[in-house]
Amino acid sequence: MKKTLLCLSSLFLTLFSQAQEFVAFQVNSGFNADVIANGIGLSTSSTTIAVDNANFAFITADFQATAAGTPLATALPINGLINSTATAGLQFQMASYSANNVLRIPTQNESGTLVFANPLRGSRLFLLLTSGSGTATISGTINFSDNTTQALSPSTVPDWFNSSALPVAISGIGRVNLANDVVESPSGNPRLYQMEVAILPANQSKQISGITITKTSIEEGVLNLFSASAEILPTCPSPTGLSAVTTASGATVSWTAPPSVPSNGYDYYYSLTATAPNNDTEPTGNVASTQTSVTLNDLTIGQLYYFWVRSNCGATDKGVWRPTSFTTGQLTTTYTTGDILTDKTTSTTITVSSNTACPGVMTVNVPAGYQIASVATSYSMQTAADGFMSEQRSILVCNTTGLKEAAITSGAGDTSGTYQYNRSNLTIANGATGAVQFELRAWRTYGTTGCNGIYNRVANNTWKVTITYQAVVLGTDEKDAIKFKAYPNPVGDVLTVSGEAVISEIMVYNYLGQKVMQQAGDSKSVDLNTSQLSAGSYLVKARDTDGNQNTLKIVKK
Repeated sequence: MKKTLLCLSSLFLTLFSQAQEFVAFQVNSGFNADVIANGIGLSTSSTTIAVDNANFAFITADFQATAAGTPLATALPINGLINSTATAGLQFQMASYSANNVLRIPTQNESGTLVFANPLRGSRLFLLLTSGSGTATISGTINFSDNTTQALSPSTVPDWFNSSALPVAISGIGRVNLANDVVESPSGNPRLYQMEVAILPANQSKQISGITITKTSIEEGVLNLFSASAEILPTCPSPTGLSAVTTASGATVSWTAPPSVPSNGYDYYYSLTATAPNNDTEPTGNVASTQTSVTLNDLTIGQLYYFWVRSNCGATDKGVWRPTSFTTGQLTTTYTTGDILTDKTTSTTITVSSNTACPGVMTVNVPAGYQIASVATSYSMQTAADGFMSEQRSILVCNTTGLKEAAITSGAGDTSGTYQYNRSNLTIANGATGAVQFELRAWRTYGTTGCNGIYNRVANNTWKVTITYQAVVLGTDEKDAIKFKAYPNPVGDVLTVSGEAVISEIMVYNYLGQKVMQQAGDSKSVDLNTSQLSAGSYLVKARDTDGNQNTLKIVKK
């Protein structure tokens, strides 16, 4: 039997950050016991019960059984403020050490509810808890001010010693034996843990008003819940889930609205550079809060654009900029007709000219008037039944042009699993127009003869071909194939653009994608004053009243 499953993946991620803000809840009611010894005096005088079933309780940094005693400096802080060691910035506020300060649940199917005095809207809820005398399994609900709830998934709370099953908020805080006031301070113990609960997006506009906990385990582990905090939502949360759909010279960028809709809509900004806007950057535009998309027109074909959007809640209250990027003139086609099988071969016999009896074949339709400028492809090859990822072989072929990649691509790793392939800037289909056919040939060097998916296969819905396309630039003497002419070319001070119909608009772009000229037209021939243009290459986009448009390349002398 070959080695156990190992999954490899390669992901392209656009990352953004936003300062987290945590707020501790103030518990109005629900604590039912005091398990923390504090001050000077016998431990039983400042507690009502133990944390566990063995008569041990927590202690504070000012606890002394007698006036002559020495407090444990690493015990629970006197102010009750717990700074999580697992999550930067997260704090929990313990209740008064001189009153009930814990929701203690020792028995199966027993429940308790904490009611918060300061309900908050949040994206995450954090609970400070532990279990004494073994683990405890819990379930419950998060309660909201509108009387709705969110289920708390069944979870296990670790014993207060030696566990890392949950993030440790604080440890090494000592304990006292209530029977004899002997303080113990074992290294790294006992521990308080933090449990994180994600608030569902549909509930993030609601105020968290409390939590109900039920112990579901029959074992003797005693649940102890001490505090709760929330990662609160910003006053002006920005949208998420940005995506872009492009055309030859435009794009529509969409997003998911935040839980609270911004009163002044959404600001957006786009650029040819990756430099992110800041709070003082003038937005490119703004759309109403009822919109969750914006369409951008008159962009340069094949140009990479960077885009950001934020919520606008007022002059002094704006969200963070959320990013995405897109390239105009790109089209992605996905193979959806099933797994692509692999053919058995040997590493010594396979070449770029080798064929397979079971390739995946897919047609990409290039928009009329455009041609392919480059190709990218991606797919996932999966192993099974003793296959290795290192036994995978594949190549992309363009049947329309007859060209193929220069080398066979191999997987890596003497294990089973899934290997992700990504290749870009391929030139095998450059210049192709119309319906362009691609073929993915896949082999393996292990297993039985012939095509099958038992050992290795390309998973269905993972093979994608992305083409970047550009306008077919025609010479001015090809009169039957074009609607427009631009002359003289190279041009000096005046460029004439003529067409078969009345020209309605002409736009000139530099090769950075910036629009440098725009002129309306009302005849079949329009003269442009190009004297102010710097020497170099430009793209001239012309439109006529019949709806025709074309992009011509010119050179300014």
